[in-house]
Amino acid sequence: MQKVGLFTPIKINTLELPNRIIMSPMFSNSATKDGFVTNNTIKHYVDRARSGVGLIMTEHTSVSSIYIHPGNRLQISRDEHVKGLKRLVDAVHQEDCKIGLQIAHSIYGAGLKPSDLTNEQCYEIIKDFVNGARRAKEVGFDAIELHYAHTYTMADFISRRTNTRTDEFGGDIYGRMFIHIEILKRIRELVGKDYPLFVRISAEEFIVGGNTLVQTRIFAKELEKYGIDCMDVSAGVRFDDGGLKGYSDQRGKPTIEYPDGPNVYLAEDIKKHISIPVITVGKLGNPVAAKSVIEEGRADMVALARPLIADSMWVRKVKENRYDLIKECLYCTECLYERHDPEAYIHCMRYTCQNACPANVEVPVYIDLASQRRYKEAYQVIQSENPLPLVCGRVCHHPCESLCNRVKIDEPMSIRGIKRYVTDAVLDEYSKLPLPEMEKPNGKKVAVIGSGPSGLSCAFFLQKKGYSVTVFEALPVIGGMLSVGLPAYRLPRNLLDKEFDVFREMGVKFVTNKRLGVDMSIEDLKGMGYEAVYIGVGTHGDRKLNIPGENAEGVLSGVEFLRKLNLGQTISFKDKKVAVIGGGNVAIDVARSALRLEAEKVMLFCLEKREEMPAHRWEIEDAEKEGVEINVSWGPKEISAKNNRAAAISFKKCLDVFDGEGRFNPSFDEYSTNTVEADYIIVSIGQAMERTFNEKENQKVELRGNYIKASFGGCTNIPYVFAGGDCVTGPDSVVRATSEGKYAAASIDKYLGGDGQVISVKKHKRELSRPVDENKAIRQPMENMACKGIKDFSEIEKGYEEESMLKETNRCLRCDVLKCSRL
Repeated sequence: MQKVGLFTPIKINTLELPNRIIMSPMFSNSATKDGFVTNNTIKHYVDRARSGVGLIMTEHTSVSSIYIHPGNRLQISRDEHVKGLKRLVDAVHQEDCKIGLQIAHSIYGAGLKPSDLTNEQCYEIIKDFVNGARRAKEVGFDAIELHYAHTYTMADFISRRTNTRTDEFGGDIYGRMFIHIEILKRIRELVGKDYPLFVRISAEEFIVGGNTLVQTRIFAKELEKYGIDCMDVSAGVRFDDGGLKGYSDQRGKPTIEYPDGPNVYLAEDIKKHISIPVITVGKLGNPVAAKSVIEEGRADMVALARPLIADSMWVRKVKENRYDLIKECLYCTECLYERHDPEAYIHCMRYTCQNACPANVEVPVYIDLASQRRYKEAYQVIQSENPLPLVCGRVCHHPCESLCNRVKIDEPMSIRGIKRYVTDAVLDEYSKLPLPEMEKPNGKKVAVIGSGPSGLSCAFFLQKKGYSVTVFEALPVIGGMLSVGLPAYRLPRNLLDKEFDVFREMGVKFVTNKRLGVDMSIEDLKGMGYEAVYIGVGTHGDRKLNIPGENAEGVLSGVEFLRKLNLGQTISFKDKKVAVIGGGNVAIDVARSALRLEAEKVMLFCLEKREEMPAHRWEIEDAEKEGVEINVSWGPKEISAKNNRAAAISFKKCLDVFDGEGRFNPSFDEYSTNTVEADYIIVSIGQAMERTFNEKENQKVELRGNYIKASFGGCTNIPYVFAGGDCVTGPDSVVRATSEGKYAAASIDKYLGGDGQVISVKKHKRELSRPVDENKAIRQPMENMACKGIKDFSEIEKGYEEESMLKETNRCLRCDVLKCSRL
C-alpha cells in the first residue's frame, strides 16, 4: 500500500486534488464596500494558486448584504456579484488550481442572536444560503463550503450557549442543527450528488457553556448523513464574552506560544466517527509538522491561512524541499488586525518589505549585514534573488518601503538607498561587482531574446546553473530599456556597464543587432543547437493618440525619443516649447530630458487627476522642481500644423479616466477646451509589444490580447519556448521583470532535466545582531539635485555617506524575527 503524504493526490466526490494542502479561508479585506471582487482580491488568490496549493477555499463570502461582519467582505448576495467572482475563478483556473467558495451569514455582524429572529427570518436565512450556492455553482467554483463555525450565524445556532430557542430551530442538539440540515438538504438537491460540498465546523468552542466534542460528533455524523463530502474541522467561537476573554478565538487562530498543530486532535477525533475526508487547521506552517499529520493519518488534509500570507510560495518550497527559502509565519495575527492602514487588504506584517519586493529579496538580512559593514555579503544576499542590485539601487520604485513597519513610529526606511550604498561600496573596494557561485557547465545551450531586465535575469540564473546562454539583442547596445529608456541622470551609463560586466564574466554571450523575426526565427535557433528559448522582447512600441494632426513633423514618440537620445543622436530643443502627453514615468523622463536639452518651456498634459497619475509621486515632484509644468485632467483633441509642422495642440477637459467598473474609458467635457502653442509634441501614453518576433515562425507563439500568453513560470504553447517580462505582463517595473526572468529560468531548468532550483541555498540565518531601537529616528535624507538648477544629464540623486547609511540601517526593526512592542 502506497504511503500517503502531503503531496499525495486525493479525491473528494468528483473533485480531484493534486495534494493535501488547502488554502484556508481567511478574511482579505479586499472587496469593495458592496462586496464586489477587486483586482486586489484576484491578486491575493492568484499569488497563492501559483504556489501549487491543492485547493483554494476563499474567505467567507456573505449570502446576505445585511447580515454580514464589518469590513470589506466579499458577497454573493446578489446576481450582480457573479461577474466579478467569475473573473476570480477564471484567474485561479488559469494557474491550474482548483477553487471553492465558502458561503456564510452573520447575524452577529448586525448585533443579533438566534433568539432575536422570527421563524420567517430563519427560513429567509435558508433561502439566502441556497441562492448563494446557486450563484456559486453558476460562477464555476469547484466546490462550496458551508461556514458553520466561529462567530457566524450557523455557529450561533448550533451552540448550546448562544441558541436559547425552544421552537424547531432550538432545543437539543438535533433541534439546534435543524437549520443547518435544511440548508444542506436544499443545496444538495440544487447542485446534485456529484458536486463537492464541504463544511467548516468548530469542534470545540473553548468557552464556558459552549459545545464540546460530545455535541460535535453528533453534528458531524448528521452532516455526513445528509450529503457533506468533506469536514473542515476548526475551533473557537466568540472572542469578546464569557470565560477567559480572547481564549476561544485564540484557539481558532493559535499564536506562537502554542505547539505546532494544537487543534489536530480535534480533527483526529472527528475522523474516527465519520467516513468522509477531514481537514485540520491551526498553526501548521512548520512543514515537518504538516507532513506528520498526513503521514500518521490524523487528518486527510491540512489547511493553511497565515503561513500562506507570510509566504505565498510555501507549497512550492515545501514540495521542492527548500525549507531554507520559507518565510516562517510568526503567528502574530497582525496580518488581520494590525495593518498600517485598516482599509488595506491583508498582508504579512512580519515580512512586509520582503513580500512587497517582486524579486523576493531578503531585505532585513542585507540591511543587517550592511549595518555590520559586511558589504560584499550584503550584496550577495541581494544578488541571490535579483541580479541587478546596482540598477535597482538607483531606479527601483521600492515598493518595499511603502509597507515598512517604521511608518507606525516615524517614516519608512530608505531601503533602496541602503542597497545603492552597498553596491557602490563593493565597487569602490573591488573595482568590480562579485560573481555568484557557478555550477559546472552542463553542455546545454539556451537562447535568450532581449537583453532587458527579464532577459538578463533569465540569463543570469541559467548561466549560474551551468547552461551556456547567448542573449540576442535587436538594438546595437545591450540592456534593453535600461540602456535606451532610462535617462542617464537616473542611471549613469558607466555604472550600468559595471553591472553588465558581471554577466560577461560569468560567460553569458551577447549578440547585438539581431532581431527575432527579421534576422532569425525560433526554428533557426533550435537548428543552431539551442534547446530552449526565452523571449523577453519588452514593450518597445509606442501607442498613438489617434487625433487629427498626429502625423505632423515635430510630433514624436516618447519611447523613440528616449531611444535616440540614449543612443547618442544629437537632439536640441533650444528655445523651443515642448508639450509632453502622458502621466506615467516615461512621460516624466521625457519631460525632464527635454528640459536638459535646453527647451524654453516644457508642459506635461495628462488625462488623470494629480492623485491618479501613474507616475511615481517623487518623480512628479522632482519634475516640478526642475521646471516642468504639470497640467492634469486634459485629453488631447487636435494638433494644429503650419507647413506640415506642429504648431499647437488643443485639449478637452477630462472628467473621469475610468468608468464605474474600473475600466479605462475616459469621459470628457467637449465644451471645456484649452489650446497651447508647441514646437514639439512628444507622445508618451503607453508602450506596446512589437510583434515582429513572431512573423517568421511556422508555429506561432500564442498571444493573449496584445501580449504573449505565458504561465507564471514562463511556459508558452511551444514546449521549448518560454517568455516573461513586459511582453507578457505589459509595461511594468524593472524589479518585477527580473522576477519574471528568474521564474522562467527555473522552468527552463526543469524542462531541460534539472531540479528547477536556481536560487542558492541561504547562508545567513534570520537573527538579531544588535538590539532593536524603537525610539523615533528621522529617515536619513539623500541629496537630490532636482531643485538646484542642474540642466545636464549628470546623476540627479546622490547616495549616502557611510555614516548616514549606518544610521539608516539602525532604524530597521527586524520585524522578520520578532514582534516589536511599538507594533
